[in-house]
Amino acid sequence: MSIYRLITLVYTEVPKPISVIAKVAPTTSLRRSLYNSSAHFQREKYVFDVVLPMFERFQQARGLRTTKSFSHYPSVIVSECCEGFEYILQRDLMAQGYRNFPRTEPLAYDDVLLVLTHLAQFHAISFAMQQQAPDAYAQIVSELQETIFVPPLHSSFVDFLQRKVDYAIETLQRNPETGDGAVAERLCRFRDEYGQAMVDCVQNRDDTVICHGDCWISNILYRPMPTQRNGTDDGHNNNGFTNHQHHHHQAAKELKFLDWQVARCATPAIDLSYFIFCCTDSELRERLPELLRKYHSALIRRIDELGTVNGRELFPFERLQMHMKKYARFGFGMALMTLHSTCCVEKDLPNVSAALETTELVDIDELAKDMLYNPAYIKRMSGVCRDMVRFGYL
Repeated sequence: MSIYRLITLVYTEVPKPISVIAKVAPTTSLRRSLYNSSAHFQREKYVFDVVLPMFERFQQARGLRTTKSFSHYPSVIVSECCEGFEYILQRDLMAQGYRNFPRTEPLAYDDVLLVLTHLAQFHAISFAMQQQAPDAYAQIVSELQETIFVPPLHSSFVDFLQRKVDYAIETLQRNPETGDGAVAERLCRFRDEYGQAMVDCVQNRDDTVICHGDCWISNILYRPMPTQRNGTDDGHNNNGFTNHQHHHHQAAKELKFLDWQVARCATPAIDLSYFIFCCTDSELRERLPELLRKYHSALIRRIDELGTVNGRELFPFERLQMHMKKYARFGFGMALMTLHSTCCVEKDLPNVSAALETTELVDIDELAKDMLYNPAYIKRMSGVCRDMVRFGYL
């Protein structure tokens, strides 16, 4: 949701050259205001300075060995959040062999399962801390107020959201299937609910965790990882597969999650639905019930490993299903806002940064219209709409 510049720097005046990424906030007042740049850079600094280190200490104190703990994020060297002069300097993961998944392609099953397993391990820390270190957890959560869907939503933002539903309805017309009438009818009702629905999803305070908040394909890097190192399993393969199973799946991967600028306290369904509906296709979502159960199994396993009593009773699978029924519309809302750009190769994306020097949000939306006729977007968006209704999420 935020806009910033990434600058790659290589320092050679050190014993060993290092490559770093400088994440720099915009400087023009319109861009800063529109994307709430100051708040989002402060949020990311807070996550790296406070939240993630506290999570690391909690995992260590519970005896979770380093190779199993959740530490799947870049190393920050230094950050600054003075108003108008915000930056975050972090080690360049690309220089360490990490790369992006192809942004225009829906993820394969094994990669989806890997991401969901990592999210489960991240969410488990929140559940365990709430039971075992409630005061410390409450303190860090107190600083995670919502930064995007804050009522009252500006009328121009509501108009922007409603147009996204109109575009989604058009994809049904351009890629028709039997039963689309009922889907379109439900979309029309959601059009009036959209803004408030997003507010309601992030305001829920039942069974909450600290969420990544912006979990989509461009914010996840991977690098191939050998199944075994030095002839022995070193514990890194904690994604739910045994070594034997790896021979029948894609090569094991290490993941890193980027861009923690909209980390929030919310239901796990926020991260799950955002990732699922923005990064997969209808064919893969045929296995969504199975994937949700595997996410939940990984969640409970890690909650138990962190020393929590009765982890399965803390957040039973039936409650996860209930949360998806109530809050998966958040992921749908994010798909409505982003899927047209996700389905485009980078060279075809409009230059939003340049447009923001002179235009408002409603005009920027006009820049995206060419992307709405992209066959890949039409197929993916129409599939998301149908699946939201099919699963009873909309």
